[in-house]
Amino acid sequence: MGRIMAYAGAWRQRLAQAYGWRALGVLALLVLGCRLGVAQVGPRYVLALDGADVSPAARGAAQVQLAGKGLALISFHGLRILALGADAEAYSTEAMAQWPQADLLVLTPAASGRYDGFAPLSARSGLPAIVAADPHPLGAAAATGAQAASVAALYPLQLWDALHLNKGKVSLRVTALPGRAGSSELAGFMLDMGRGRSTYRLYVSCLPLAQGEAQALGQRLPGADLALLPDRQVPQLLALQGKQAAGYAVPAALTAAGHTFKPVRR
Repeated sequence: MGRIMAYAGAWRQRLAQAYGWRALGVLALLVLGCRLGVAQVGPRYVLALDGADVSPAARGAAQVQLAGKGLALISFHGLRILALGADAEAYSTEAMAQWPQADLLVLTPAASGRYDGFAPLSARSGLPAIVAADPHPLGAAAATGAQAASVAALYPLQLWDALHLNKGKVSLRVTALPGRAGSSELAGFMLDMGRGRSTYRLYVSCLPLAQGEAQALGQRLPGADLALLPDRQVPQLLALQGKQAAGYAVPAALTAAGHTFKPVRR
């Protein structure tokens, strides 16, 4: 150990003689910055669920289907995710009693109007809910923050934040993404679902898209397989990889029968 310390001291002395102590200070700052950067890499939230209760039939299911007005149920090998627009009729205390069982709720940003922030979610406090974090936490957003505080399982995500969830052998990563290049507005959530080497990437848009914008999603989101687009009546499906979702090359209404998809070995 003493020999190693001696080598280190000699190395520092040579650097100081060659480049000066100022260069050593810059080097130290760079090393510290790298360490801080590495420390910040990773998901903002990590959840672990027990997968022991998953039935054998559910382990092989991979499907997205209509589960109510504005409500989509995404099933992936026993993991069940509800995607819901906050202005949908399903977003009320009465309607929540009819929601299917789920492990996670992905709530697109609320429009000011039909319902008041996140208050109705208090009726389903045991359901983890992903929401878009308010980029302006002061002022008018204070009331929303107070309502959100009453929902114990609320997970707000800002741009590029991520949540990791594991249920048995199934993994899920939800990442908050922007829209067009240079945009600072949260436009949607990417759901990376995986089981072993088989994965599937489903994009849940938070914003309505014009026809041209929808068709450009495949170029903006390389590697994504399918997109779920919001609509006041029925969510729309759009294939981003034609071979994986035949029949949805243009946005098509999601149905109760659902759309079965096949995970991809990558």
